[in-house]
Amino acid sequence: MSVYATALRALAQRRLTESQLWKKLERKGFDDAQIREALARCRADGLLDDRLFARLFVESVTKPLGNSRLVGQLVTRGIDPDIATDSVRSLEISEEQRCADALARALRRKPSAAYASLARSLERYGFPASLIYRILREHARTFGPMSSIQRDGVLSEGEYSNDCRGRG
Repeated sequence: MSVYATALRALAQRRLTESQLWKKLERKGFDDAQIREALARCRADGLLDDRLFARLFVESVTKPLGNSRLVGQLVTRGIDPDIATDSVRSLEISEEQRCADALARALRRKPSAAYASLARSLERYGFPASLIYRILREHARTFGPMSSIQRDGVLSEGEYSNDCRGRG
């Protein structure tokens, strides 16, 4: 079977990056010159496009992941880091929104989770520490034990009167 036919068969099974297809053909025992020619023909025929692969990959990820994790996964698959970064930047959902979604998922699984545990979980998803702590601070301000206290440290009027009734 020719190198090009083998490449077509591999691409018919699933979308591959150039790097993945190169390795697959190399494992089949084809030499570098044959592989280079087959990849060039696949690119010319529109069957091999790392930019398209990267864009489709980041759009199909269902877990909320941070930009660095997405770029890392693409680079691991053989995508050029610049192409991977551009694809991740083109996402419609911002990294901040994905981080907030990841936090919401974690809290649905374990509502009583400590903030340190949540921070570690978000960090494993590839979110930057500065974003994680900003999202956690916003969550604590909105839902935490001190959420009834206004930002300037004054209790709202109803809470103040309830608080005063308890003393006395």
